[in-house]
Formats: sequence, structure tokens, C-alpha cells
Amino acid sequence: MKIYKIILPLLVLALLSSMYGRTQDVAPPPTAADDDFPSKTEVTLSEAGLKLYPNPVETELRVVSTKYDINRLAIYNSASGELVFSCLMPIPQGASIIINMSARSSGYYVVRVWLKEVKKPISCSVYKT
Repeated sequence: MKIYKIILPLLVLALLSSMYGRTQDVAPPPTAADDDFPSKTEVTLSEAGLKLYPNPVETELRVVSTKYDINRLAIYNSASGELVFSCLMPIPQGASIIINMSARSSGYYVVRVWLKEVKKPISCSVYKT
């Protein structure tokens, strides 16, 4: 029992000193070649190869990403902010998600797509006739 009273504080002290005593790594400055590729923190619909069609939608909305895997997808009613559809399953690159929108009322909907290698979600609007 006494050995734990001695070793445990030493382990905590070693852990804290390793966490706070470490220097931060500095990223190299961007080069001209870095500007040729989209940032992995934020990309546009076309850079992600993301397609939502048809827009305006009558019955079925199709979502396809040709460049990245889709981690998550959510559709919100833009007027009320209500979540009307959510897909938490990962969808592989090139596969399409078909969403039945026939029971939804007419109006604008916000589609948010989280991609596997991109930190921020992509948002776009779809009109339901």
C-alpha cells in the first residue's frame, strides 16, 4: 500500500511534466505548390466532387461524392431548423445516397455533408417543390 502512495504521485508528476514541458511543433510556411491544392480544412462542392441532384427536388434527392468518403449527412428545414434526415453510416466514395423527400413540405432545405478527410462540413441548399 505504501509503494502506491510513492509511485502514483511520481507518475502523475511525470505525466504532467511531459504534457506541459513539450515545445509546440511549428508548421513550415506555405509554399506556392501548396496553393494548387484545396485545404483539407475546407473545400467547396466542386472540389469535393459532391453532387446533389435533382435540384429542385420533387420526390428523391441523390447525394454522391466522387472524391471523398461521406462520414455523415444531415438535412435541415431552413425555415424551422428542424432535422428532417440524418445518415450516420459512412458512405464510400462514388456511392449514392437516395433520400425520399416526397413527404416533406415545399421550401428550402439545408444539406450538411461531413467528408472523411475534410474537417469542416460542406453546406448547401436544396429546394423542394
